[in-house]
Amino acid sequence: MFSAFFYSLVRAFSDAMSITATEAKRIASLVAPIYDVHLEKYSFKKYPAADYIRFKNAYSALRQPNNEIHDSLVWKWGHVGKLDFPPKQKALITKVETSWPDYVEFRQKRKPEKFSSVDTFRWWKEKLPSTAYITVAYITHLVHHAEPLPIIDQHNFRAMNKLLKDVRLGHAANSLPRTWADITELKAFMTKVLEYLPRKSFFEEFDRFLMMYGKSIKPRKPRKPRKARKP
Repeated sequence: MFSAFFYSLVRAFSDAMSITATEAKRIASLVAPIYDVHLEKYSFKKYPAADYIRFKNAYSALRQPNNEIHDSLVWKWGHVGKLDFPPKQKALITKVETSWPDYVEFRQKRKPEKFSSVDTFRWWKEKLPSTAYITVAYITHLVHHAEPLPIIDQHNFRAMNKLLKDVRLGHAANSLPRTWADITELKAFMTKVLEYLPRKSFFEEFDRFLMMYGKSIKPRKPRKPRKARKP
C-alpha cells in the first residue's frame, strides 16, 4: 500500500501537468457565458475588499504582533458583523494567535529565498488541528498572496473538478481538498484557464467566480417531509 507521503508526491507530479491547453480552451469557452452571472453573486458586504487587502498586508509583512488574525479568520468564515460564532472557531483563532510569534521566529531564522509557501503550509499544518486544513491554506495564501495562491475551499475545488469533468472523460477527484497538491493543482488550473479568458485576467476575480460557481452546483440534501399534525 502506498504511504500518504508517497501518494502526495505522485499526485503533486501528475497534478502539475493535469490540464492541457486544449482542455483549458474548452473550459474557458464554458466559463465565459456564465462568468459575470456568478461573479455578481459574490458579496463584498460579507467579504469586505478593504479588509482583505489589510489582512494580506499584515500577514505578508510578518507583523509582530499580528492584530489582524481574529478579524481575518472571521472574514474567511463569513462571520463579519456577527456577534457570535462556534466555540471551535474561537479556539482556532486563539491557537493561531498564540502560534504566530513562533511562526515569525521560524521564518526569520530561514533565508527568504529558501522559504517557500509550501514551508508555510507544512509549518501551520503541524501546528493546527488536522481538521483545520482550510485555515492552514488560508494563512498560507495571506502570507504568500503575491505568488499568487488561490483561497482554496470546498467551493472553488468543486468548481474546478466539475469543469474538468465537463471536458475530460473519467476525471476523478476527492470531494474536498486535503493536501498541498490540491492547492498547486487549483493554481495551475486557474493560471492555465486564465490564458484563454483575456477579458477576465484577474486571478483573485477568477477565484471569486469559482467560489460562487462551486456554491451553485453544490448537491443539496432533500428536505425531509414535514410530519402531519395530529388533529
